[in-house]
This record gives sequence, C-alpha cells and structure tokens, in this order.
Amino acid sequence: MNKLISEEIKYNGPRFNIVQKIYEREDKVRYVRDCVEPGDAVVILPINNNNEIIFVKQYREVVGKELLELPAGMIDKGENPEQAARRELEEETGIKTNNIEFLVDFYASCGYTNEKVYVYVAKDFEKGNQHFDDTEEILSIEKINIKDCINYALENKFEAAHVNIAILTYYLKNNKRRKKWKN
Repeated sequence: MNKLISEEIKYNGPRFNIVQKIYEREDKVRYVRDCVEPGDAVVILPINNNNEIIFVKQYREVVGKELLELPAGMIDKGENPEQAARRELEEETGIKTNNIEFLVDFYASCGYTNEKVYVYVAKDFEKGNQHFDDTEEILSIEKINIKDCINYALENKFEAAHVNIAILTYYLKNNKRRKKWKN
C-alpha cells in the first residue's frame, strides 16, 4: 500500500475543500493526488402508493442544463445519513416519510473525491414543508411510473448517475425472479 507523505489544503470553500496529497509507493516514487472533499451525501428514492417515483427537476449550472434527479443533498454536521435523507426529502419535495430504508451506498467518483453517497428508499408519505437552501431552486416535481423509470435507466435517459444507481439497485434487490450471476 502506498504511504501518505503529506497533505495540504489548497482550497477551503463553503461546499468543499481541495486537498493536495503526496504519496510514496514502495519503490520510493512519489506522486501527487488532488482530492475534492465535499463531505458525504444522501439520495432518496421516493415511491408513492401509485408505484411512481418522485423526481425534482433542477437547473445544474456546472453542466449547463436542467436535469431530472432524485431528491438529494449533503449530510449536515451532527446528522446521520437517515436523518439527512428525511430532511432533504422534505426540503426539496414537501414530503415527510413514515417509512425509510437504506438501499445502497457508493463513492461518487473515487479517483478524485472521497464523497460517499447513501441511498434510501422512502414510502408512506405525509405532507411536510418544502423549503430550499440558498443554493437550490427546484423547477418542478415530477412523478414517473416505476416500470417506466427502470426502462429509462436501462436506456440511459437519466443523466445523473445517482438516479440510475438507485433505480436499478432497487429493481435488482426487489425482483423476485433474480438469480445469482455465475461465471
């Protein structure tokens, strides 16, 4: 395993830090990794009683277009992932959930960031209060039948990776005909 020699914060921002880390391999070769450290995040797969998934449409400045996404956000200091998932769902959609279950977690892009994303499935809703933070603007809330969502994910119609991961993982874990893959 490569040894961490030093690390230095190169940028300390409101949403993330950039840390430059110097590593040394066993053969004494040193190299640099620039790491984005935003903290961890949650994604919520809300499924209503009509078997529809609830999405939020947002304009994403970084990619320059509107994207259909699942409710998601950062885990605040002092929160655990489930608490953050409940909070983010209500903030972005105005929905409170009475039933939330962990689905999967993954690293967003482990080549340059340590961000871990926790995905939860939410069901059994009641009305809450939609309220955004200063950096977000939800353009619309949309509902799509879960069967259509599975096909859209397989056809790569959702551009946000977390949407595909959440929908396909949910489908695979809940498909009764699923068999273990064999080589």
